Amino acid sequence: MTIRIASRSSKLALKQVEIFSKAFLLEDYKLVEVLTSGDKMSAKGEVMFDKANFVNEIEQMIQKNSVDIAIHSAKDMPAQETEGLKHFYFIETQKRKINDLIIFRNDTDTVFEKNMKLGTSSLRRIMQAKFHMNAKNIQLLNGNIDTRIKKLNDGMYDCIILAEAGLSRLSSLLEKQNYKQLEHITCSGQGVLAVQWKEGSKVGDFIKSSLLFDQMKELNEQIKMERNLLKKLNADCNSAISIFASNGFLQGEIFGRDKFITFSGNNVDQLYKDITANNGLNLLNEHH
Repeated sequence: MTIRIASRSSKLALKQVEIFSKAFLLEDYKLVEVLTSGDKMSAKGEVMFDKANFVNEIEQMIQKNSVDIAIHSAKDMPAQETEGLKHFYFIETQKRKINDLIIFRNDTDTVFEKNMKLGTSSLRRIMQAKFHMNAKNIQLLNGNIDTRIKKLNDGMYDCIILAEAGLSRLSSLLEKQNYKQLEHITCSGQGVLAVQWKEGSKVGDFIKSSLLFDQMKELNEQIKMERNLLKKLNADCNSAISIFASNGFLQGEIFGRDKFITFSGNNVDQLYKDITANNGLNLLNEHH
């Protein structure tokens, strides 16, 4: 059976399909490239839109049986799951790459100064740059990885922030850049890929029969914990929140306009209570 795989058409998205096919030992498949509304808005220069726009149309294709599965970046997927669809999170290496990188123009040193023109479109990264790096000149940046790096090296920015995982998958881009790793906690699902299919379809049996399915159970539990808290907080892809779970322990930050709080613990319900008591919900909503 030829499996029809839906994917965005960016260089990174297509690389992720290749990673999936190798990880699941899949040889017979047909690639269906999709230009999503998120891609269209990004191409127009828009930056503040819900990342769900990168997955919604693809999910509808699965529901209509136009394709069998889809490959997504996990961080693009909303915390609220889509009814009738199943998904499985995976990575291609033993260690998940969760960090952001600050990338500098090729003609500069890897030393950040607060007045540098820093490019990012992520509210979470904007607030972390403000509070953790004392950045004073943060400018919005849109486009896929190639476009963002070109804008950087064309002199439109002094430095930009991107996810290490995506750049590592496109190693030829990373090798040419001056960068350093940031130690900030990032977003739910960063560095992780997701395969999605229609509940009850035969392709689900294929996914579950893979050796990788058992190997990635802990990873799936980690992200489930992250997403459970995000759902309680009613946080979305544009929320100023960092979050990461490991070994049943969850930690993160919530950023308001003028202050932020940290949280950590191993019980989602208790964390929600602690965050509420520390004014975290109000901080989270200050940006809306």
